[in-house]
Parts: sequence; C-alpha cells; structure tokens
Amino acid sequence: MRKIIFAAMFVLPLLTGCFLIEQKTVILWTDIPEAAAYIELYNASQSDYRIELVYAENPGDYQKLVSDGAPDIVLAEALASNSVITAFHPFDKAMEDGLINTEILYSDLCDLGKRTETLVLPVSFNIPAIMYKRGSLSEENPGLTISPEKLKAEAELFNESSTDSFRVKGFAPSWTPDFMLYNAFINGSDFSEAADGSLIWNDTQLAASVEFCRDWTENINSGLQEEQDFTLTYCYDPGYKLLNAGRIGYYYTTLREFFTIPANDRSTLEFKWLGSESSIPVCEDIVYIGIPEKSDKKKAALEFIIWLFNEKTQKSLLEASQFKRTRSFGICNGLSSVQSVNELVMPEFYPVLIGNIPPNDYLAFPENLPADWMSIRNDVIIPWLANQCAEDPESMNLPDLLKTWTLQEQKK
Repeated sequence: MRKIIFAAMFVLPLLTGCFLIEQKTVILWTDIPEAAAYIELYNASQSDYRIELVYAENPGDYQKLVSDGAPDIVLAEALASNSVITAFHPFDKAMEDGLINTEILYSDLCDLGKRTETLVLPVSFNIPAIMYKRGSLSEENPGLTISPEKLKAEAELFNESSTDSFRVKGFAPSWTPDFMLYNAFINGSDFSEAADGSLIWNDTQLAASVEFCRDWTENINSGLQEEQDFTLTYCYDPGYKLLNAGRIGYYYTTLREFFTIPANDRSTLEFKWLGSESSIPVCEDIVYIGIPEKSDKKKAALEFIIWLFNEKTQKSLLEASQFKRTRSFGICNGLSSVQSVNELVMPEFYPVLIGNIPPNDYLAFPENLPADWMSIRNDVIIPWLANQCAEDPESMNLPDLLKTWTLQEQKK
C-alpha cells in the first residue's frame, strides 16, 4: 500500500505539471509564413504562455471556428467578411481596460473589423504602385501618386521614343491585369459585400473603367494586334528588367512585390502609388487577427495580441527579419496597421520609404468583401476584365460568370 501511495505522490505532480503546460499553450491558426518568426520571438520573450503555430489552408473557415477544436488565435486575410467575423470574441473590454489602444491604428482600417463591437483587428496591408526607371517620369507628376489618366499620358510620351531599331512601349493595361482591377476601384466600381454575403458593384463605373483600358490599347498603343505583338516579342523578362533595359516605361507592382526585386536591380527604380491625386486604393488582402469565441484561453491569446501591437515589438520583428535576411517585407509582408510604425520605424529599414509613406487621409481602404473575394477576383473578375479589354471581347456576362463559379465551388 505504501508503494502505491508513494507512486501516486510521484505521478500526481507530473500530471498536474502536464495539465498546467497544456493550459498555458495557445493554438494559433495561420497561413502566413512570417508568423513562425513572430511566435518564436514571443515564446522566447516570456515564460507565462507558449504559442503553438498550426498551418491551416483556410484559417478563416467559419464552420471550424465555431466548432469544438477551434484555435485560440487566427491570423489571416478575409476575417472581416460578414460570413466569418461573427465567429470572433469582441475586443471592446480589452479596449475599455486600456490593454489595446486602437487609436494607434488607422481608424478606417480598424473600422473594417467592427460591427456593433470590434471583433477582429487589422495587422497589415499592401498598396498598389507603378514603378519606373529613375528619371523617366516627367516633372509634370510631382507628389506621392500617379493616376491612371496621368500614367496614360506618360506612356504616350514614352511611346514616341520608339524607333525601328529599338521598339519600346510605355505601358499596357494587359501586362498586369491587376492594374485593370485597381483602375476599376479608382474609377468607383465599388466592389463590396452585400448584407447576405454576396458580391455587389457599380455596373456603370465598371463599364467606364473597361472602356478606359480599351481606349488605351486602341489609341495609345496602336491597337490590340500591335500591343500583343510587342508583348510576345519583348516582354519575356520580369517587368523590372524591362524597365532597366529601357524597353518599357512603366510597370504595375505593389509595395510587397517591389521588395522582392533583387536589391541591385531595385536600386535604379522608383515608384509612385497608383491612385488619384489624393487617394490610394489599399489592396484587399488585409491581414487580421482575432480570438475565436470558442477559445477557452482568451486571456493568454490576448497577451500575445497586446505584445504584437506594441511599437517596440514590431521594431524587433523588423530587426529580426533584416538580421536573418528574409525576403519578407515589413509586418506580415506589408505595411503595419500601427501608423507610427510606418511613419517612424519602417523608413529605418527601408530607406526608399522615406517621404513615401502615404498620409492617413490618402488611404482608401476597401469596403468589406466576401470571404472568398481573393478567389473571385483571381478566377472571375480579373479574367473577365482581361477579356473585356480585348478588341473583340467575347460575350461574357459578369453576374452569370460569378453564378457559375459559385455553383462550381459549392460542388467541391
């Protein structure tokens, strides 16, 4: 009997210790590679909690988030859509207690994660841009942005330098169909999510944006055949190489993509944000973080989120990224949702951003979009735009295409 009691005295603390370790472990679902480095730094910085990363192909799957086995934290895109956001626990109590200060975030961006209460918080975002070889933009385009109209005029000027021995082309919307999409956003096409989760838009403005690109091909680039011939003949290299070779004048990119260009090739290039004179459309792949309502470790999850939104933390994350020479840019591969980090910290690590961080009132954050927006844009919207901007577009009705795509996805 004494042996049994002794064994029990030995085993019980072990079981208790294992239980405590399990209770202190927080599960984070994400599909963002940068999260691994952040979690490593957090776990090393304190001993109260341990974050365990789980890669999830679709971290924002509503059905999984409201079921048993849901994670304690989700870090992913599309968490602010109507069909997903209600799975999350509000941050309002933490905000009232001063644990989280949303005033340090871009206010319009923060509002995307709010319904009657703040349910998810933005972490990072990306911006579209037009890059060009230093000195090739005319002096008539000062400021942070270049509009599609001004880009069109610059491209026309660049076309005039073409010769029989060295053909050049300023820019063609068809080179990067994403340009056509952001031209549509700038033109007021207003893609957004309806109350029932469906996608809605302004037909009139979308048609006008298509006509703008068609006119560019026809009247600036001498027609679709000439544009396609130039593209097939010369545009086999990445855009930045074509710019540095003087073969093209301008190329669409995003801030994130710009920093994937090798440093030597990037050193000769500059960029302006794609937008109107005082407005820049923010890319839709905004990264959010939230605590599912199903989590039973909300306090521990909140501690990690408080740590993540600290300016000193984000500076440490940027320093670690630079030290390890990763190809990742910024915070979660984008600009931070913390305004002061972008304005005061980012330029330390990315000197090209000095004087190039857009003011808060320049940033036009997208309306909330369906959870599957990124698939819709890539599988339906962008192919439709590319087709409509052709000289003889096929008869493709966007609502019908979207309906067909939706039915196919439901069958998967």
